[in-house]
Amino acid sequence: MEKQKNIKIEPYKTQSGNEIKIGETVRDLGVIANNNLLFREHIDNIVTSSKIMSGVLLRTFSTRQEEPMMRMFNSYIKSKLEYCSLVWSPWHQNEINKLERIQKIFTSKIYGLDQLDYHQRLKKLNLYSLERRRERYLIINAWQQIEGLTENVLGLKARRLGRSRRIVSAKIPIGINGKRIKERDRTLIHNSTARKSERLFNVLPQSIRNITKTTTETFKRHLDKWLSSIPDTPKIDGYG
Repeated sequence: MEKQKNIKIEPYKTQSGNEIKIGETVRDLGVIANNNLLFREHIDNIVTSSKIMSGVLLRTFSTRQEEPMMRMFNSYIKSKLEYCSLVWSPWHQNEINKLERIQKIFTSKIYGLDQLDYHQRLKKLNLYSLERRRERYLIINAWQQIEGLTENVLGLKARRLGRSRRIVSAKIPIGINGKRIKERDRTLIHNSTARKSERLFNVLPQSIRNITKTTTETFKRHLDKWLSSIPDTPKIDGYG
């Protein structure tokens, strides 16, 4: 039997014919993704950037009153922490904590709130934790996709079981093409945007899951009313 000749694999190319270089990270629309499908570098970058901005704001403005402080946070910091979060929303607790700590520390600087713990400050300010806001975004986006209000890029499918509507749970395969999927890869699939959106939507009360043929604002209003009844107590720095 003849020995197989070395097979030369042509590099991937763009439509214009330029070679696509393979690297450990790639930046797309400002989001940095690693070749292991994690976003640790991106999260570290926005945490560092947010810390710097927090320091600049606190040094530049002497006021510590609630309204201007929250205006500054919402305008200059929260926007950094939430840009494209549907894509990179973390599932490792240490990364969740890194992000949450930015809001925790900044709100502790507000006059009259320094003696309250973080959970108490969230309630006093009528504020969601950053973790809950990301989960809320995932739920809203999932609803929009199954309603046909946005492109269903996640391929979510809804069906009714009796009177209740749910997103069909996609089973994670054990193997593909005769090869067993590694446990690490199964974990990545389990924590992907599609799977997290599916799980979060399916734990909603039936009355909210069944909302259909209405505006996004109406859905948000019902969702927020329900969320207000669920304690928002993120587990961070001994809290929760």
